[in-house]
Parts: sequence; structure tokens; C-alpha cells
Amino acid sequence: MRQSDDHDPAVIRQLAVTTDDVLTALEARERGRRDAVLRITPPFAGRMRARLHVEGGEGTYDDAEPIHVEPRAFLPEEFPRFPGTGADSWRSAARDALQEQIELSSSDGPLTVRVRYLG
Repeated sequence: MRQSDDHDPAVIRQLAVTTDDVLTALEARERGRRDAVLRITPPFAGRMRARLHVEGGEGTYDDAEPIHVEPRAFLPEEFPRFPGTGADSWRSAARDALQEQIELSSSDGPLTVRVRYLG
């Protein structure tokens, strides 16, 4: 049975996320402090918002689970890991390298969505 559209991530075309949320999640994961992700919560629509979230703190959802997007998905694959020093220059470079499109998982397989960065 096919899920209703509002429970199927395949309807998502554009994702809005604050730049600071992406950078905070990246830094937290790379420093090994927290399992930070960007979370997209159902019901799903063409335009969605992803927010900073620490994995493991989920509530219950009726039909569809939230989507957790690894913060590295917003950067090119070859982007360097967080350095022990020079954090300010790394953050600036990461901000400049944020991608215009990312890939999400949907019931129909990988889904490419546009990203609009806020702030």
C-alpha cells in the first residue's frame, strides 16, 4: 500500500535550513560530542524545513518517521574534516562550500532536493 503524499518524502522538492544549524551539527559530530543531525519532520510537503536535532531524542510518529540528514550531506565529499586548530577559517570555508542540492532517502530511493540556506 502506498503512503499518502504527506507521509512520503518523495514530495519534498526544496529544503530550508539555517546555515548556523548546519555548521553547529557539523562541528558537534566532527568533535565527537553529539550525534547531531538536521531533522525533517512529517507531514511532508514540497517545501520543508530542517532543524538541528540530537539523535535519540525522538518522540513517536503515527505513519512516517522524521528524516535525519547527516550534516556532511550539505558539503562536497572532499571537504576537509574539522581541524583541531583554525576552527574559524574552517567554519568560513564550510559556509562558502555549502551545496545547493543534497540527496535524501525516500520510499522510491534517493531523492535530490534544492537547499535554501537561511541566515
